[in-house]
Amino acid sequence: MVSACHLSSGTLRQGPAPTRLAIALAIAAAVVPLSVQAQAVDAASTPAQSSGQADPSIDGGAVDLGAVTVTARKRDERNLDVPIAVTAITGEQIDAMGIDNVGDAISFSPGAAAYDAGGAFTYIQIRGASARQGSNENGYYLDEVPFNGVTVPWYPETRSFDIERIEILKGPQGTLFGEGSMGGTVRVITREPEFNAFRAGVETSFSDTRGGTDGWGVKAMVNVPLVDDTLAMRFGVTDESLSGWLRNRQTGEENINEQRIRTGRAKLRFAPHERFNLDLSYWKFKAHSPGGFEAAYDDMSVDAYYDVRNEWDSGSLTASYAFDGSQLLYVFSDGSLWRGLSGMINPTTAYAGTVDIGVRTHELRWSSTGERVVDWTMGYYLRKAIRRDSSAMTGLSPTRSSQTNDSFSLFGEATWHIGEKWAATAGVRYFEDKVDSMDASETTRNTLRKTFTNTSPRLSLSYAIDADSTLYASAASGYRSGQLQPITSIELAERYGIDLPVGTKPDSIWSYELGYKAVFDEGRLLLETAVFHSDWKDVPVYMSLADGLYSGILNSAGSTQRGVELGITWMPNKSWAFNFGGSVIDAVYKEDLEGTQFHKGTPVFNVPRTTLSGGAAYHWPVGDSLKGIARSDVMHHSRRETSATAGTEGGDAITRLSARVGLESPSGWAAYLFGENLTNEDGATDARSVTGAATRLRPRTFGVEFRYSY
Repeated sequence: MVSACHLSSGTLRQGPAPTRLAIALAIAAAVVPLSVQAQAVDAASTPAQSSGQADPSIDGGAVDLGAVTVTARKRDERNLDVPIAVTAITGEQIDAMGIDNVGDAISFSPGAAAYDAGGAFTYIQIRGASARQGSNENGYYLDEVPFNGVTVPWYPETRSFDIERIEILKGPQGTLFGEGSMGGTVRVITREPEFNAFRAGVETSFSDTRGGTDGWGVKAMVNVPLVDDTLAMRFGVTDESLSGWLRNRQTGEENINEQRIRTGRAKLRFAPHERFNLDLSYWKFKAHSPGGFEAAYDDMSVDAYYDVRNEWDSGSLTASYAFDGSQLLYVFSDGSLWRGLSGMINPTTAYAGTVDIGVRTHELRWSSTGERVVDWTMGYYLRKAIRRDSSAMTGLSPTRSSQTNDSFSLFGEATWHIGEKWAATAGVRYFEDKVDSMDASETTRNTLRKTFTNTSPRLSLSYAIDADSTLYASAASGYRSGQLQPITSIELAERYGIDLPVGTKPDSIWSYELGYKAVFDEGRLLLETAVFHSDWKDVPVYMSLADGLYSGILNSAGSTQRGVELGITWMPNKSWAFNFGGSVIDAVYKEDLEGTQFHKGTPVFNVPRTTLSGGAAYHWPVGDSLKGIARSDVMHHSRRETSATAGTEGGDAITRLSARVGLESPSGWAAYLFGENLTNEDGATDARSVTGAATRLRPRTFGVEFRYSY
């Protein structure tokens, strides 16, 4: 498990040596393009979250940002010593920013981009890895439980409440995690039950959206100790109504995209011995979006939409035993996703469909602990997934499909500490996936039965320039299985004289990274930067059919992703905190693909070239005991130029500004005023579809929030 990020207070470090400062300045100048440098000047007053950001509400005079620790490699390490780019965002930071959706938190990580498309559907891209076909292109974990959509990426909508932290690991991570990844891995870690303290908390919010309906939310948690030092439970529930603001231009109905979201979480921890822990967890999510997704024309109207219902749940058992110098961990999980859609694709075409996915996994992992010359992790992962779909659309035969994936992987890596300065890491993942899939209409049937296998290595080398700076280089590989061609796509393609394959080939990626991490100014300034290059072969893409209403799946020649990331955290004193993050990613397809909108040099689907984010926070004493809080955050991304299927044009450059001000009391209560999308940004977040519709941000919203904890 990943340990909580923390900050050490105590003796301040000595200032950086001139040689190290010179190295840092040289590297930063080399890797940060002029476009980022120019835009950074404008965002300097509200810089963004970088990995290891400190909680701006922390009191005390001494802060050492170099002491932030993670266990991204399954052991406690300073973030400075980990030879991969890792962003760690604590629950305190999430609360301070007023973030409700994990996807918004991910977007504060340099090189990552995420957005809520409505209908409880989240898109996540890491370092240009973005696709709408195949299993997850980026790994996604809730605690130790992996999520995988089998034939479509599944990033479950996760509400940001009672979160311990979020970790975003960049680059393929298959040698450390049972579930592989192409661009990176996201881990959402929730707070564990506490044995010896009763705790409870409640949070309520009310908001008003310009031109839309009001919104409200209620969130509550309770921690119940049952047996001292041995048994405890923790519960969390949320109930939210998200405002609507879109108009149906056919009927004149207003605010059709309201959403109702309910979640529940229960965790039981049993520790009969100081070396043994047993955790039982259950998650439940239910959402209804009568107006479907939040895609609309530029006048915030729609002429057709789905009613979307989403439900997912996940139960898990995690058992760990600590030996002298190592830890053995077993995780079992059983999760399911059900989605129902019904409505109109356009004013004359009706659609109804369901998606039903079940995923059951087992993972056994053995990792070294403590300080040693060679650190290691090894594991076995078993996954059985079943997906069943049904669909019906005006003018086409109803279809039913099913797919099973029986897969396993063997993974592991070891790090050799070569003296005090050098460390070398090598790892490998073997993956085998037996796919049995079928898709049938009333007249035609398509099947795919095949076993996909792959071996993915990983190598890295790091050098500690001194105690507070690390230079590293790494190379890693990722892999995904192929998938079946939908039967409707084959039937439509035949009408147009197009020959589609019965399925797609697997795709794979090699990613190379050079990075630098260091702290300056007696531990108050943290700098992290990296450059990377990825070669993604055989990336599956869509071919538009029936004027974009349906599409077929083809393997492209692939894409290349080149980029640079920069994160800066500065805490000049106990009252102020500034953060800046940014990335520039050049992600393009390699070759022309006949019959599609994807050509050599076309930007990869849904990947913005530039992302910038920032935040500034200030707190001050009010009276004898209260504390005043003020902060502002900004997020910006350049236009997403490429849609999944043929579109009229790309999206727009988007800048979103938010602010909060409030009072906090040591007795447990807090009250805040907040504003979201203060500039009332109304552009297209993603690329416009063939009809010109695109995802939109919620208009300017003001609200109040109250919290109480005991």
